Amino acid sequence: PTLSPERLAGFHARAAKAGMEPYGSTPEQMHVVEHTDPSTFTPVRNEWQDFWDLVQVPKLLALVEAATHSQFEDIEADRVQ
Repeated sequence: PTLSPERLAGFHARAAKAGMEPYGSTPEQMHVVEHTDPSTFTPVRNEWQDFWDLVQVPKLLALVEAATHSQFEDIEADRVQ
Protein backbone atom coordinates (compact mmCIF):
# COMPACT_ATOMS: atom_id res chain seq x y z
CA PRO A 1 0.00 0.00 0.00
CA THR A 2 1.05 3.53 -0.70
CA LEU A 3 0.23 6.38 1.65
CA SER A 4 -0.58 9.80 0.26
CA PRO A 5 1.52 12.65 1.63
CA GLU A 6 -1.55 13.85 3.56
CA ARG A 7 -2.15 10.47 5.23
CA LEU A 8 1.56 10.18 6.07
CA ALA A 9 1.48 13.66 7.61
CA GLY A 10 -1.54 12.54 9.65
CA PHE A 11 0.40 9.51 10.83
CA HIS A 12 3.27 11.71 11.99
CA ALA A 13 0.88 14.11 13.73
CA ARG A 14 -0.82 11.26 15.63
CA ALA A 15 2.56 9.76 16.56
CA ALA A 16 3.79 13.13 17.84
CA LYS A 17 0.61 13.60 19.88
CA ALA A 18 1.16 10.12 21.39
CA GLY A 19 4.74 11.00 22.36
CA MET A 20 6.37 8.57 19.94
CA GLU A 21 8.90 10.96 18.38
CA PRO A 22 11.81 9.83 20.61
CA TYR A 23 11.23 6.30 19.29
CA GLY A 24 11.66 6.97 15.56
CA SER A 25 8.35 8.33 14.31
CA THR A 26 9.52 11.66 12.91
CA PRO A 27 9.78 12.02 9.12
CA GLU A 28 13.54 12.49 9.41
CA GLN A 29 13.87 9.14 11.19
CA MET A 30 11.85 7.10 8.70
CA HIS A 31 12.80 5.62 5.35
CA VAL A 32 11.09 4.22 2.26
CA VAL A 33 11.09 0.46 1.75
CA GLU A 34 11.15 -0.85 -1.82
CA HIS A 35 8.31 -3.19 -2.72
CA THR A 36 7.56 -5.33 -5.74
CA ASP A 37 4.30 -4.78 -7.59
CA PRO A 38 2.53 -8.15 -7.33
CA SER A 39 0.87 -7.72 -10.74
CA THR A 40 4.20 -7.52 -12.57
CA PHE A 41 6.38 -9.36 -10.01
CA THR A 42 9.81 -8.02 -10.72
CA PRO A 43 12.10 -9.15 -7.90
CA VAL A 44 13.60 -6.24 -5.98
CA ARG A 45 17.35 -6.11 -6.29
CA ASN A 46 19.23 -3.68 -4.10
CA GLU A 47 22.49 -3.41 -2.18
CA TRP A 48 21.07 -5.19 0.86
CA GLN A 49 19.94 -8.21 -1.10
CA ASP A 50 23.31 -8.36 -2.85
CA PHE A 51 25.01 -8.25 0.54
CA TRP A 52 22.81 -11.03 1.99
CA ASP A 53 23.58 -13.17 -1.07
CA LEU A 54 27.30 -12.44 -0.68
CA VAL A 55 27.34 -13.69 2.91
CA GLN A 56 25.05 -16.60 1.95
CA VAL A 57 22.12 -15.77 4.22
CA PRO A 58 19.66 -17.69 1.97
CA LYS A 59 21.70 -20.88 2.47
CA LEU A 60 21.80 -20.31 6.23
CA LEU A 61 18.02 -19.79 6.36
CA ALA A 62 17.47 -22.96 4.33
CA LEU A 63 19.75 -24.88 6.71
CA VAL A 64 17.90 -23.58 9.78
CA GLU A 65 14.53 -24.39 8.22
CA ALA A 66 15.64 -27.91 7.32
CA ALA A 67 17.08 -28.49 10.81
CA THR A 68 14.00 -27.28 12.68
CA HIS A 69 11.05 -28.00 10.42
CA SER A 70 10.75 -31.71 11.13
CA GLN A 71 11.16 -31.16 14.89
CA PHE A 72 8.28 -28.72 14.84
CA GLU A 73 6.15 -31.16 12.87
CA ASP A 74 6.91 -33.90 15.42
CA ILE A 75 5.82 -31.63 18.26
CA GLU A 76 2.60 -30.71 16.45
CA ALA A 77 1.90 -34.36 15.58
CA ASP A 78 2.21 -35.31 19.27
CA ARG A 79 -0.34 -32.62 20.21
CA VAL A 80 -2.84 -33.84 17.63
CA GLN A 81 -2.72 -37.50 18.66
